[in-house]
Amino acid sequence: MSQAKRRAAAAAGFCLLFVLILLVMAMTVYNMAGDKGLLATEMRRHSSPKYSGLPDEEYQDMGQMVADYLMGRKDTFQYYFNDADGNMVVCFSPHEENHMADCRTLIRLTGLLRWFLGAAALILLGVGVVLRKYRKSFSTGMLAGFGVTLVCFLAILVWGLMNFDSLFTVFHRLLFTNDGWLLDARTDMLIRLMPTSFFTSLGIKILLAVTAVALVCFTAAMTLRMTWEDGRQEEPDADETVQDTGK
Repeated sequence: MSQAKRRAAAAAGFCLLFVLILLVMAMTVYNMAGDKGLLATEMRRHSSPKYSGLPDEEYQDMGQMVADYLMGRKDTFQYYFNDADGNMVVCFSPHEENHMADCRTLIRLTGLLRWFLGAAALILLGVGVVLRKYRKSFSTGMLAGFGVTLVCFLAILVWGLMNFDSLFTVFHRLLFTNDGWLLDARTDMLIRLMPTSFFTSLGIKILLAVTAVALVCFTAAMTLRMTWEDGRQEEPDADETVQDTGK
């Protein structure tokens, strides 16, 4: 029975590490999508008015529109402004609107995922409390999860450094069911406003958040393991007790 509890504690620790990392990723993505100031700042930083075709004074309102749309506060993804001659400019074409509709669906799923992952994290923490006598196994599972996560992120990082276009393509093929994300900077303002560097910058913010929670989990697991090793040992299996008694 003790061996089964050890395995259960290790599995709970392993899963908790992954759940916490996914939770932080989901929260970060969702919060960034609804942050009008961040979106406007990043668009302006990575796409000048000369390149994007959007006047400088329109960036803040554009960020507001994008955030409102992604958060479901606005039903239509479209933006209008008047050019120097007073003519109204329609910023986005139908296929750009369709692509952003797919993006909004993903953001909504991310919002729901936060609650699911949050509940899962609480359950796994509860399992850890119930199996607190096996906290060494629980911490071992967390450390194993940290190691697997580190390997996965390093593999993705190396892939991105070697062939970012390939990583970008696979990412979109997995998340989108159509080719609406294949935009042309010569004709589509969306890709001019949000070039590769825009997403790289947001990706770095996500990576920093994930790194922070991973390091906190690693420190907690190491502390738990060290303090438990200095104290009582985990309960031995019944078979082990019998063998020791026989001796």
